Amino acid sequence: MSITGSSLTQRLQVLRLGYGEETNACAWEEDRWTWAAAEQDTRSNLFSAVGVGARGVTFTIRKSPHLTLHHAFRWRGWFCFLTAIMDGDPGFQVVKAALCEPVPCAAVPQRRVLGLGNRPQLAEGAKLSFPGVLTEKYVRYGQEDTYARTETAYVLVTPKQISLDAGTLVTVQKGPAAGLYNLLACHVLDEFKNEYEITRRRDV
Repeated sequence: MSITGSSLTQRLQVLRLGYGEETNACAWEEDRWTWAAAEQDTRSNLFSAVGVGARGVTFTIRKSPHLTLHHAFRWRGWFCFLTAIMDGDPGFQVVKAALCEPVPCAAVPQRRVLGLGNRPQLAEGAKLSFPGVLTEKYVRYGQEDTYARTETAYVLVTPKQISLDAGTLVTVQKGPAAGLYNLLACHVLDEFKNEYEITRRRDV
């Protein structure tokens, strides 16, 4: 079925990542509004290369040369993580997205620098606040002699502008996964996003 302008009945808020220099905080903020045709997908959208996918949705919008995968959508209250932008019918483009919800996070970046005697040491940077999307990786349960310990791991997917190193402590500030995590591994080859494996251990 061909798409026409009258088919675009869903209002979309287009978001871009903003940065407050005084607060050293990033946040999604409104860029503009547009109209779309929307269809929820039957398969999960694998927005993370190393984590579990989320429900997907496909939008058809009027072609915009300014839209990239650095943007996001807000649709019917849902945050939409953009994963693909393709040509559609003449004058239109098709946008694939994952339905998810970012959580507020904070981290104190740590960099290796040379100290006295040219010995490498860790130096803390300024606290950075940013939005991230969590997806599950695994939950491992281990029974010790006198106690049990759980280790929970997530994949934290962030905008490309958020650059962190392994060993950084990341705080998920809200939601059921709130807590302090250690950043174990970085996956940064994607042009539009970074993925970080974070973990925490607790005695139970």
